[in-house]
Amino acid sequence: MPKLTDQEFEEFITAPGFYARIATVDEDGFPRVMPIVFLFDEGKIRFTLRPNSAPWNNVRRDGRVGMAIDETAEPMRRVIIQGHAEVVFQPGQEKEWVHLHRRMLSKTHEAEYIDNYINAQFELGVERPWLQIDLGAPTTRLRTWRNAVPEDGDDRSVPWSKQYIVNAPATKPAAP
Repeated sequence: MPKLTDQEFEEFITAPGFYARIATVDEDGFPRVMPIVFLFDEGKIRFTLRPNSAPWNNVRRDGRVGMAIDETAEPMRRVIIQGHAEVVFQPGQEKEWVHLHRRMLSKTHEAEYIDNYINAQFELGVERPWLQIDLGAPTTRLRTWRNAVPEDGDDRSVPWSKQYIVNAPATKPAAP
């Protein structure tokens, strides 16, 4: 299973229609996973969380997060991120990042919906944080891969990495 090239990574992470699943750490140590819309911008994964929500409370207490972005159709590209969510704007500063919010929502929604959604949030006084995971930070772990395709010269009937196939030649167990 080859890693995504830089170009494949950027094409995938900026393509419309994909959601991420973010994992935060609950106070009792259990993971909490939820789907979110995200924006890849300047080497960072940017996103917002709902105010007074468990994920937002978790990030304020413990910034460690995991994120998965994947597709179900071939070539089944996947991105796994482990890092720290950094608060860029606190709730109440929405006017500072509404232009980014619009860009983010345009990946999954039509313009009319976005306008109505954002206007309703301002009318209702919804205050949200704007967060990011810096993919270039020294503590961020990033893994990417996709299924092998015939152009890769891979003729295995099951496109698994050799490390997962017990009887594959020259395999060794994956590091924990």
